[in-house]
Amino acid sequence: MIVNRPFRQGALTHRLKGEPLPEWAAELGASSWAQLILKFILSHPAVTVAIPATTRVDHVRENLSAAAGPMPDLAMRERISAYVQAL
Repeated sequence: MIVNRPFRQGALTHRLKGEPLPEWAAELGASSWAQLILKFILSHPAVTVAIPATTRVDHVRENLSAAAGPMPDLAMRERISAYVQAL
């Protein structure tokens, strides 16, 4: 499955802007919402690729670093989902 524009054209990251990134995001090596969201999406077993669609080099670098470090397992994916839904 290809996930095109996983940030919903910026709507998701805009919604989370100013919200604290959970401390446990560091366990995955995520230092931003964009990285945590991409890790969440890419770790889903059905997903083969995500296309974030950005024109900014700093966003490209941030998105690429989401591929580094551990990826969330099912339990962590549920934790991420619950945290975001509670915001």
